[in-house]
Amino acid sequence: MTSPRWDSISSEGYSGKQGRAFREAIDPDPNGAQIANEPAFLYRPILLASVSLGMLSILLPIYARQLGASATAIGGLFSVFTAVLLVVRPLTGWALDHYGRRPLLLLALLIYLVCMLVFGRSIDLPSLYAGRVLHGIGAAVMWLTLRTVVADIVPDQRRARIMGRLTEQSARGSMLGAFFGFTLLGFLPLAAAWQWSFLGYAALSLVALVQTWYRVPETKSDGEPSLVPPWDIGAVALSALVAVVALAEALIGPIFLIMLTDRFELEPSMLGMVMAGGILYAILPSRAGAWGDRIGRYRVVVLGLALAAFANGSFPFLPSVWVLILVYTVLVGAWCMVTPQLDALVTSRTSPLSRGRTVARYEFVRGAGAACGPLAGGWLYDEWHVAAPFVANSSLLLLTAVTTLVVLVYSHKRVAGSTRDQVGEP
Repeated sequence: MTSPRWDSISSEGYSGKQGRAFREAIDPDPNGAQIANEPAFLYRPILLASVSLGMLSILLPIYARQLGASATAIGGLFSVFTAVLLVVRPLTGWALDHYGRRPLLLLALLIYLVCMLVFGRSIDLPSLYAGRVLHGIGAAVMWLTLRTVVADIVPDQRRARIMGRLTEQSARGSMLGAFFGFTLLGFLPLAAAWQWSFLGYAALSLVALVQTWYRVPETKSDGEPSLVPPWDIGAVALSALVAVVALAEALIGPIFLIMLTDRFELEPSMLGMVMAGGILYAILPSRAGAWGDRIGRYRVVVLGLALAAFANGSFPFLPSVWVLILVYTVLVGAWCMVTPQLDALVTSRTSPLSRGRTVARYEFVRGAGAACGPLAGGWLYDEWHVAAPFVANSSLLLLTAVTTLVVLVYSHKRVAGSTRDQVGEP
């Protein structure tokens, strides 16, 4: 069966659930004209596919440690995930441009379903690694497809807000799944709660797969793809920014929770309280994205990186859990500012017929930075000092913020000087 296409949205003859999805993505203005609205048909599948993220981000290092893993081996669980992203993203970009968006999204959700089943049966470290490989494949395909779909149908001047909305839906799903998992953890041992949680997540992934089959249209444009030149100075600068931010963030990804449990001796059931600031991910990214759409995305990135540098650098030295909760909330707010801006900046440098490959190129660079971070952070934590990965992260983010600000100011002065020269010409 051939699925309806997004570019046929204004035509007659489409009915049923996909037709309703089309109409939900069109919002009539007061004068009766139809204007592009946000892609609402994506939101429920994103929410359902993301329910495992909270448990994975909080309990994966702790569950792996219970199975006997060292800090370096735990870092490897995060590095293998990013390494898989690194390999799969270029292939996904090519497939998006040749086969369309809808088949790739369905494939991603099918992989998520299998991944949840594997995690649910994980009783040793190799099975956790197998689950992380599948998770990496599914995440690479799904998120690259989602960002490409948004770039297909949302104008650039509104795109950071919609990118933030994707993050919000994922965060809401993660919170829903974490509530389910931690509720089980209150009644069951960690191993049993882990197993039953992921079996429940598998059922929700199946629901997301079915809904996507019936409701999500194809948004790919027809025609032969033509690549945007990848190596102009703007593309190189943006690629460097994306890679460095990913590297810095990944340095402390798996180590943060280990530091909490080692220093503050927190039980797994108490981590939900510490991570309560994560609720900002469910409400703030679209608002921060809209802010960047209005005042300039790089300005918001600079402010967000500076706040993240302050927060991450202070974590090992905080006097109490309550202060840590406050600083963690600041960190979440900072990443809510940075992430949608970078996603929108990346998609703004794409052309419609080669969008998948162009976005994949930037995602490859992001993955290259992130792949090095967890192992490096684990090594610094084990071999140097518990504060070393946090200080390294803070220094790198602060340097990146200052460099971006200097380039931004220089670019504005250069544009202003060029404008004055043109005005002064006879």
